[in-house]
Amino acid sequence: MTKRLRDVVLGFAILALALLIIAKLENEQALRFAGPFTAVDGDTLLTSGERLRLEGIDAPELSQTCDAADGSVYRCGEDARDLLATLVVARAWECSGTGRDRHQRLLVLCKSGADDLAERIVSAGLAVADGRYLAAEANARAAGEGIWRGRFERPSDWRRQRQIEEAELAGWVEALLPRWMSRWFEE
Repeated sequence: MTKRLRDVVLGFAILALALLIIAKLENEQALRFAGPFTAVDGDTLLTSGERLRLEGIDAPELSQTCDAADGSVYRCGEDARDLLATLVVARAWECSGTGRDRHQRLLVLCKSGADDLAERIVSAGLAVADGRYLAAEANARAAGEGIWRGRFERPSDWRRQRQIEEAELAGWVEALLPRWMSRWFEE
């Protein structure tokens, strides 16, 4: 019994050591940036020619608008970018990541001490959580912060709708262009 317990404990110790080594190797492969940063939009930064996407959030697109509770329309995409710009100038942030999104932006987590940049954007109500920051989103929603003070279209839905509209427009142009071209050449 003692020998079996010793073997189990030794097995767990070896497994824990292997996991620590893997974590250390993965951490060393992460790309790190310390700024200065430029806010491209509400969830994208630019530094040293590298585009960084804050992982775990989705902010309104730069040209996206939202409806306030009083019925007025405001530029929530610009608000998100402006907050991100203010935050990256106000403090020293360190961003690191290993993966890339479909636009080849490096997916990063940005920290300043214990403070998390993406969580600050979500807490201000200027981005929706994409898994990681659900508690911050719930708090912003309950407080009516940012986009939660009125109605808005989720950024992913907004992008999808614009892609459909662009595809429909392109379809009309492709359908009508040959007719116009043939008339033009006939004259």
